[in-house]
Amino acid sequence: MLGLEDHFQFFVKMGIVRIHEFEEGEAVKLGEATVKAFRMAQPGLASYLVQQGGKRVVLALDEIKDWDPGSELLEPDVLVLETGWFEQDKEGEQIIPTDHWIRKSEASFEETLELVEKINPRLAIATHIEELNGRSYVDYLELEKGFKKYRLRFAYDGFRVSL
Repeated sequence: MLGLEDHFQFFVKMGIVRIHEFEEGEAVKLGEATVKAFRMAQPGLASYLVQQGGKRVVLALDEIKDWDPGSELLEPDVLVLETGWFEQDKEGEQIIPTDHWIRKSEASFEETLELVEKINPRLAIATHIEELNGRSYVDYLELEKGFKKYRLRFAYDGFRVSL
């Protein structure tokens, strides 16, 4: 839909990339790391388990609505997933109208928290933060304080994690 296949084919011709297709759950070595892909609820999308040096990172960067992660993805060292949309802005006003399409197709922040609770990572990093949420970096730092039980941090450009 976004022309990615055409872009990758162009990159192959340029010698920039090499395409390697693999099955769900199949381990692929990338340097010292092992990567496995797992299907998401949305067709054509995947989450990833990256393992290296005894550490496990789960990447579910977008489209987590209705996602049911399997047991292999539970209790990682780090979980990176989308923030989701907020019901209210920081003043308590409703952001998303009650009948808006996003409610049926995109995960809410509450759904994101439910996934964090289910997966139970040592650290959860919320990314894919929408401007629609109407919050500043300071606002997200305040939110982190309120969600300490989830071990949740909100990402920002340049965010780094040491394992």
